[in-house]
Amino acid sequence: MTKETALGAALKTAVQTMSKKKQTDMIADYIYNKYDVFKRFKPLALGIDQDLVTALPQFDPALIARVLANHCRRPRYLKALARGGKRFDLNNRFKGEVSAEEQAIAQQHPAVQQALAAQAERKAAKEKQVEQGSDAAATDVDVKDETENKAADQA
Repeated sequence: MTKETALGAALKTAVQTMSKKKQTDMIADYIYNKYDVFKRFKPLALGIDQDLVTALPQFDPALIARVLANHCRRPRYLKALARGGKRFDLNNRFKGEVSAEEQAIAQQHPAVQQALAAQAERKAAKEKQVEQGSDAAATDVDVKDETENKAADQA
């Protein structure tokens, strides 16, 4: 077991007097500021929950688990899982891969489906704008050519 310092014990006592919601928010802020893998929503290594509990003894393990569960339910994290690829530990080092089954499960999540649908709509709208822009440019060229032809005919 790890030895607690006096400061760590005081912090733990102060934290425990706060509501569970405030504690969870504080732990989440701490984790997002300290660990880049959380901030960038990279796929997390399996067993990272135990790594977090070990790295953050001043916090209640149940609340760390709650923060981790909240993080893993976020659409941005689910999209990262749906893309597949490498998993990362707390030190941002490669530690395993997202399995095809995990990737398929993430792709079926309603939040990911909505995000993919919205992405497809944006892509279609952008293509439509480009298409309309090229049609407008072609129309401008045709009008310009007609004007030049009329001027040449009058001369």
